[in-house]
Amino acid sequence: MSKQIAETKKNILLISTDLSLRDDFRETISPQYYQLYEAADQSDAISVLEHQKRIDMVFVDLQNLPAMEIDLVHYIRTSHHAEIIVLASLNQLDEAGKTLRNGASFYLIKPVNMKDIKAVVDKIAARTQTNLEQRDMEQRFLFDLMAGSPAMQKLLKFSMKIAPTTSNVLIGGESGTGKEFFAKIIHRMSKRSDGRFIAINCGAIPETLFESELFGHKKGSFTGADRDKSGLVEEAHTGTLFLDEVGELSPAAQVKLLRFLQDRQFRRVGENLTRTADVRIIAATNRDLRKLIEQGTFREDLFYRLNVFYIYLPPLRERKDTIPALVHLFLHRYNELFDKDITRLSKSAETVLVNYGYPGNVRELENVIEHAVVLAENNEINERDLPEFMFRNRLLLGPPSTDSAQPVGQEILTLAEMEKIHIQFVLGMTNYNYTETSKKLGVSRSTLWRKIKEYGIEEK
Repeated sequence: MSKQIAETKKNILLISTDLSLRDDFRETISPQYYQLYEAADQSDAISVLEHQKRIDMVFVDLQNLPAMEIDLVHYIRTSHHAEIIVLASLNQLDEAGKTLRNGASFYLIKPVNMKDIKAVVDKIAARTQTNLEQRDMEQRFLFDLMAGSPAMQKLLKFSMKIAPTTSNVLIGGESGTGKEFFAKIIHRMSKRSDGRFIAINCGAIPETLFESELFGHKKGSFTGADRDKSGLVEEAHTGTLFLDEVGELSPAAQVKLLRFLQDRQFRRVGENLTRTADVRIIAATNRDLRKLIEQGTFREDLFYRLNVFYIYLPPLRERKDTIPALVHLFLHRYNELFDKDITRLSKSAETVLVNYGYPGNVRELENVIEHAVVLAENNEINERDLPEFMFRNRLLLGPPSTDSAQPVGQEILTLAEMEKIHIQFVLGMTNYNYTETSKKLGVSRSTLWRKIKEYGIEEK
């Protein structure tokens, strides 16, 4: 047992009517590293789960438990981030299999050897600690990534707060702002992180195939259905289903989705069997759903089902203070992908990156960095490595913004400072070709030289 695990006791809940088994557990589980709680039935178990903030492992003994109490596994899986181990006799294998579908990790056949129990407990404890450390590292990374932007840090803290719940979330914002990225943050920080994150683009699926794609179909239910197929809600069972561009759903598809959201029950196409799926729904849209409701193209009741929590991701042009951190992230990613070692950007390249408008938002910035990493020589990205469209018909500094949403407290540059920055930019763009620079600026070479000396601009 590692020192770090020993410093944080793991909480174990044993649910069993077998008194001898409970005695064996007490003798086997070290009180130095673990806190053992016991429950004889469903009521006792729920009481422990409600009073204890954190339960790491739950052992459920099926012997003498009524069949209806197997639903307790589903309750534990959805309300606590705990590993569930089922203890079953040979004649209870069917019931044990059902618990796996409801969220149990695995089952052990009774009578169990206490050495095996100890090995299982220690292994799960070590894995739990690793997961906690991984989450802590991810949170630190995310806060570092958003460090330059108070607005984005506020959004990140909000996401962390709602992540442990099972409530639906709606994420709004322009295309490319990182809606799926934030959905994955919520999933990774939730109690469902061990489950799958399944994404579906609602705008890319034809209306006739939406129901089959979401809920699955039975063999022979329509032309081309040559086998039974599970849907995405089943694949996301005990995990998260991400519905991207949910505003593109047809009215008929909206009805089917709403029906599922009401009770989490569904039927595969062509099948009479009603199934249940335990999934958390995170939806995203780049459209104003309230306007679509007014226009009669989006259901108001579906909107309220999805919009339990709302997150709006501002476009990159409104949070440019995050660009340096994002550039660093993408540099690391594409250095590894292309086996490069780009360690810095030239001043002129930095200036272009910070002042570009990014109509494609974060996705476009990532594409720009990928482009630059491929073309860069040595270990530096300069302006010549950036895509041509970033320069086309664009000045470094645009006209003053009259948008009332302009960030408060933004530093105002003097005309001289703006002129100096613009001269540096054009010099970099022309690789310090003074004749070409003076032409682009519309001044004589002598005026350019005077400005260079006046502003103390370093010559190449």
